[in-house]
Amino acid sequence: MSVRARRPALLALAAALVAGATLAGPVVPVVAAPPSPDPVIAAVGDVACQSFSQSDGEGACRSDEVAALITDLAPDRFLALGDLQYNNGTLEEFLRVWDPQFGHLGSITMPTPGNHEYGTEGAQGYFDYFGPVANGPRGYYSFDLGAWHIVSLNSDICRDDPGCGPGTPQYEWLEMDLAEHDDAACTLAFQHHPTFDWRQWQKFVDPDDTGPNAGSENEMYFDMWRLMDGAGVDVMLAGHNHIYHRWAPQDADGVRNANGIRQFTIGTGGRSLYPLGKKPRPANLLAVQNKAFGVLQMTLHRDSYSYAWIGLPTDPAFRDRGTFECR
Repeated sequence: MSVRARRPALLALAAALVAGATLAGPVVPVVAAPPSPDPVIAAVGDVACQSFSQSDGEGACRSDEVAALITDLAPDRFLALGDLQYNNGTLEEFLRVWDPQFGHLGSITMPTPGNHEYGTEGAQGYFDYFGPVANGPRGYYSFDLGAWHIVSLNSDICRDDPGCGPGTPQYEWLEMDLAEHDDAACTLAFQHHPTFDWRQWQKFVDPDDTGPNAGSENEMYFDMWRLMDGAGVDVMLAGHNHIYHRWAPQDADGVRNANGIRQFTIGTGGRSLYPLGKKPRPANLLAVQNKAFGVLQMTLHRDSYSYAWIGLPTDPAFRDRGTFECR
């Protein structure tokens, strides 16, 4: 067939294709949805006071300002690090003080109990207020956030029989939980009491030291730290000391190890601020401040995390921020 003879057939085919395209509408390119942003957490403990009054100096009750700061940061989760409601953690106290200040953050709040919650028998006010998320009466649980596995531990029950060593309920649960989630990209644990600390009147630093910081009142946490270290936990968050600390990664014996757990202490939730410990400052304590209330903000990346101290805007400025890879 000649070119001239084929032309009508070609024109008819082209017309049909144009008509089909017109009926089907314009061709829209497929664009992949942007990846979800990495989750952000805010963490702090030692929080809600009995009074809303503002006082001068380091003894100020300023938990309402900390609540406003967390609200402005709009994190995906708020890790509440214990001693959330002074003085005894009764349900009435939670409803009177904590709830007006922090109640609107309830859907993102993941709590852990502190010693002041146990000012009420069995921390019943705490468990009644927070409900199922607090997992009473045990008070320990875990959840996933992005690529991270997060474990909430109940450090207060470690201070009474049977403790938290091998063979005890919390230790056995933690061992099982970490084994079941050993494929997590990164792991974070949080509890009220720090395993390592620097306080003026308590010795939480080095059991073998002979100096002013000799001994340790937190030996009951070493077994769980050793378990978590062996399982590859990256970060431990704690409160109790009304201060901000960032420690070098270390093992349960307090030996600095780049492949160890890094502890942050954020007891700056508004109740009060404590003095520094006795000199010398522990060698593994890399950052410390006790002049400002505020929170730790962390962005949980796939294989790393970014952290930043965020203080109240009216308090003395302090900068501590950075990024670390997971183990």
